[in-house]
Amino acid sequence: MVESGTPVGEVVEAIQKHQVGYVLVSAEKKLIGIMTERDILLKIVARHVDYSEPVDNFMTPDPETLPSDATLGEAVSLMSEKDFRHVPIIDKSTGEAIAIFSIRYVIDYLAESFPEQVINLPPRPHQTMTTREGG
Repeated sequence: MVESGTPVGEVVEAIQKHQVGYVLVSAEKKLIGIMTERDILLKIVARHVDYSEPVDNFMTPDPETLPSDATLGEAVSLMSEKDFRHVPIIDKSTGEAIAIFSIRYVIDYLAESFPEQVINLPPRPHQTMTTREGG
């Protein structure tokens, strides 16, 4: 998490250093935005951006969130409907971000729990190949 006003260059470095796909942006401990790899690619890469500009100029403001008592189904549904990869989890009483739920957690859990089924799936189970694979 970074504070509102943090230079975007520092945010990009933090994302790279910690090998994450997002950073939450707060103001006085309240979540005000999220900056994702997608934001970096669409708003910063190959553009004339001054890396001292505040993250606020590039983040997605007021991201959709879920309360800490949300179900896995609610999280996955929101992510599917809105094409999100990360959803902040908020403490309802304070409004503070206490965690983030990532689609990667779902994928890792499924792969660990059902390795034979997941690892042996073709890229698209309904797809049939019209030609042989290989050279």
